[in-house]
Amino acid sequence: MQMHTFVNKLFLSLHTFVFIQFMHKRITIKDIARELNVHHSTVSRALRKDPRVKEETREMVLAYAQEHEYQANMNAVQLRGTSNNAIALIVPNINHNFFSDIVSKLTNLAYDKGYVISVFQTNEKYELEKEIVSTIIQHNFAGVIVSIANDTKNGDHFRLLEKFGIPLVFFDRVCEDIASPKVLVNNREITFQATEHLINKGYKRIVHITGNTDINVFRERQKGYLEALEKYLVDYRNPMVITDEFTTDSGKKLLNSLWSSDLNPDAIISSSIYLTMGILLQCRELKLNVPADLGIITFGTLLSTEIITPQITSIEQPESEIAELSFELLEKQINHEIVPDKIHDMIVKAEILFRESC
Repeated sequence: MQMHTFVNKLFLSLHTFVFIQFMHKRITIKDIARELNVHHSTVSRALRKDPRVKEETREMVLAYAQEHEYQANMNAVQLRGTSNNAIALIVPNINHNFFSDIVSKLTNLAYDKGYVISVFQTNEKYELEKEIVSTIIQHNFAGVIVSIANDTKNGDHFRLLEKFGIPLVFFDRVCEDIASPKVLVNNREITFQATEHLINKGYKRIVHITGNTDINVFRERQKGYLEALEKYLVDYRNPMVITDEFTTDSGKKLLNSLWSSDLNPDAIISSSIYLTMGILLQCRELKLNVPADLGIITFGTLLSTEIITPQITSIEQPESEIAELSFELLEKQINHEIVPDKIHDMIVKAEILFRESC
């Protein structure tokens, strides 16, 4: 048994060593200067697009830097041996209660372990996400925890982190084309259960409102909804995809549109508490009774959903567990206890809190 443990540890150490040896070497200004046979101060000025550098030289330097994926190292002035304890946390929208809770929990976890968290918000924009990754590389962060933006279609920018030896963990919304540890929620299973519950309660025209199905979270929820309808032979299907920001106003407009259709719904599953709040406000305007006229289940909870009448049935994601697993996976990479190119997907289970709205 001891020999088996020793062999496993030796294999992991060798694998880690090989991975480190093949990490992309960060080229420096002096490397560029040596290759182009110019002074390093000239390279520095050219990279800053200083007009004192001849245009021909500036273009040569910029072309070489781009070809070799040069990234400025903002920590180069640190004393040799100084450890970097900064972790970058990238979230789509810090105003979203799910992400703000994750930020809070990760900040506390990091502090207890001697790290600090720098929070970056993408505002659901792919281009901003790319710029943030570039900044993270320049400042040589110890690691990155990220949930991707709504606009993100591929993870090429995240591959740069691996090249520069910066550990990466995805949570919730992930880049499926990147071999990096991920913490996922059982979205497909829990949405199936929510749909099944509504069917068993007698609802026959169930609408599912979710986000961009290019994103794993929303696609999996859609699958769970459709699978439940198929299992129970429910003909009415209305999977609605919202590509814009989830807001209260959007929820009000959605219910107006649905209620004016020929086959208005008798139940709704919503991927956003903000959409749900708009739906509830519009129910009041339309004099609809919840749950008699419209059953409702929502992802997430605000305090107001518990104190209004009726209280809203909600799908709760285990935020503490998500934060703890994400941090654990990142710290193990930082300490070379796991290698990032192996599969380390963790799936946590959401649960339905049944209240009065269905």
